[in-house]
Amino acid sequence: MSLTAVIILIGIGLLLVLVEFLVLPGANIPGLIGIIFILTGIYFGYNYFGTPKGHYILLGTFLLFLIAMVLALRSKTWKTLVLKSSISSKMENTDVQFVKPGDKGMAVTRLAPIGTVVVNEKSFEGKSGHKFIDPNTPVEVIKVNGNQLIVKPIE
Repeated sequence: MSLTAVIILIGIGLLLVLVEFLVLPGANIPGLIGIIFILTGIYFGYNYFGTPKGHYILLGTFLLFLIAMVLALRSKTWKTLVLKSSISSKMENTDVQFVKPGDKGMAVTRLAPIGTVVVNEKSFEGKSGHKFIDPNTPVEVIKVNGNQLIVKPIE
């Protein structure tokens, strides 16, 4: 085995690890194959060229991997992949101010645990805690939490 073949194995392995890290995170297949290629290249380096040159190959691989990761993290690739916008709007509470704990209404959709309820002839987002409430079930408002009504079924 020649030194060129060892360098090609390690280079392909590093490329696959970078693809896993930057392009296909979570896919795991390119990263695993890349690690296998790198370890195979290092193994062949030790096996065919002896311990001193194997150490140089190992050190070179480590430094090349470190440099590649630093350059990949410093590049502008992350800036294009990261969401920069934020939601700054807020829903108004104008209708919720007319609803008080103890008011009665009806579940329009299934609350599992969140759905739509009608209280005082207006629709609101309702939350039932940890219970499921079927549609057309009478409900009672327990608490008004922002725009959300915490409700329980009327037994």
